[in-house]
Amino acid sequence: MTRSRKNALRALYCLLLSCGVLTICSKNSFLYPLNDWVDVNCFFTVGRGIRHGLVPYLDLYDQKGPLLYFVYALAALFSENSFLGVFLIEVILYAFFLFYSGRIAETLSSVPAAFFLTAAGTGIAVPLTPAFSHGGSAEEFFLPVFAASLYLVLKTIRERTPLNRRQGVLMGFFAAAAFWTKYTFCGLYAGLAAAVLIMYLAEGRIKELLRLILCFLAGFLSLSALILLWYLLRGGLPALWNAYFIDNLIRYSQNIRGGNYPDPLPNLLNNLPWSIPLFLGLAGLLLKIRKQWREFLAVLLSSVGLFVFTYWSGRKCPYYALVMASFAPVGCGVMLRLIPDAVKTRLGFRRAMAGSAALIAALSPFAAYAWSSNFYLTKIPREDTPQYRFGEIISASEDASLLNYGFLDGGFYFASGSLPVTRFFCTLNNNLPEMEKEHRTAIAEGKPAYLVVRGKRAKGLENYRLIDECSMVFEGREWTYYLYRRP
Repeated sequence: MTRSRKNALRALYCLLLSCGVLTICSKNSFLYPLNDWVDVNCFFTVGRGIRHGLVPYLDLYDQKGPLLYFVYALAALFSENSFLGVFLIEVILYAFFLFYSGRIAETLSSVPAAFFLTAAGTGIAVPLTPAFSHGGSAEEFFLPVFAASLYLVLKTIRERTPLNRRQGVLMGFFAAAAFWTKYTFCGLYAGLAAAVLIMYLAEGRIKELLRLILCFLAGFLSLSALILLWYLLRGGLPALWNAYFIDNLIRYSQNIRGGNYPDPLPNLLNNLPWSIPLFLGLAGLLLKIRKQWREFLAVLLSSVGLFVFTYWSGRKCPYYALVMASFAPVGCGVMLRLIPDAVKTRLGFRRAMAGSAALIAALSPFAAYAWSSNFYLTKIPREDTPQYRFGEIISASEDASLLNYGFLDGGFYFASGSLPVTRFFCTLNNNLPEMEKEHRTAIAEGKPAYLVVRGKRAKGLENYRLIDECSMVFEGREWTYYLYRRP
C-alpha cells in the first residue's frame, strides 16, 4: 500500500471515530436541541456578529482571542440557526487530533498498529472526561494543533534530523494561532522552544538554530499580520488592543468573579483516562533518560509550560485541563515501546493489535452513550428549553432586540435569531465597571425590547414587565430563567 493511501485510510478511520463519538458526547451534535453552554454561546454570538459585519471587541465584547471567533464565524456561514456548522468543524478538528495522536504513539513505539490503537483509545477517553465539558471549547478545538506541534518535534528527534524551513514556519504559524486564540496556549510553544534551544546548543547547531528562529518568526508574523490587517481595515485595532491585551492581561485577574473549582492537580486527576497515560509517558521517558533525553526534555518542558501557563492566572475551570490531553499519546507510545521486538514482529501480535483497535472503535459510540455526562440533554424536547420557548416569543415580535442580563450568554440570542444591541451583550466574568454601566443605561432607556435574567427575578426593571419564566438543569443545577418585555 502506498504512503498516500495508507494515510488516507488512517484519516478516514479517525474521521469516522471522531464523528461516532462526538455525535453522542458533544452538545453541538444534531442529536441535541442546542448547546446550552454559556461559553460556546458567547463564541457563537460573536461569530454570528462577524457574519453580519460586527467587529469583535469593537461592537461585541468578549475575552477570547479573535481566531476563535473567526472559527465560529465560519460555522455561522454554514448555519446560524443550528450548531451543525460548529459540529462539523469540531468533528474535523478532533479527527486531526486523533490522527496526530496516533502518529505520536507510532513514532515513539515503532509499532505500526500503535496508530490505530492510540487513536481509538484517545478518541473515546477524552470526550468522556469532565474536562471535555459540553463540547466546542477553545481547548478542544486546539488539541490537533498541540498534537501536530508535538509530533513534528518528536519526529525530528527520533529521525535525528533538524526541523527544516517549512516545519519552522509551520511551528511559528501554530504558535501565532495559540497567541491569537488564548494566551495560555502559548505555554506549550514556550516549552518546545526551550527544549529545541537546549538541544541545538548542545549539538552545536548554531547556524541551524538561527535559521529556525527566522523561519519561526516568519510563520508567526504571517498569521499575526493577517489578523491585524483585518482589524485595521475595520477600524478595530484600538478595541483589539484594549480588550484582548489590556483587559485580559491587567484587568481580568483583578475583576474576575469568583468560582469554586478543583485545584490544578486534582483537576488533572479528575480526568484519569488521559492523565494516567500522560504521567506514564513522562515516567517511561525518565527511566531511559540517557538514550531518550531529547524526547524527555521536549515532553517535559512543553507539558510543564502548558500546565503553568494554563493555571498562572489563578482560574481553575474544569475544562482548562483538557489541553493536557494532548500528551496522552506520548504515554501510549512509551508503553507500547516496552513490548519486545521479537513480539512486535509476530503476525499474531499485529493481528491482535489491529483487532483491538477495531473493537475499541466499534464500541466507542456505545461507551459514549453509556457514560457521556451530556446525553441527558437529548431527552429534552427543543420547545421545552427556555431558549426556544423565549426565542419563539421574541422572534415573533416586531422588535426582537434582546439583552442577556446578569449572566453569561445562555443561548437566547441564538434561539431567537437576534443580534445584540449593546457592546456588552451579556454579563461576563471579568466584572468590568463599564459593563454594568452600559447595561443599566440600556435598561433605563429601554434600548432592548426584551431582557432575559437567570436565577432570581431582577430588581430595578421599572421599564419592563415579566411575561414568562422557565426552568432547566444546567451543569447539575436547576436554574430558572425569566423573560421581561418592554411595554
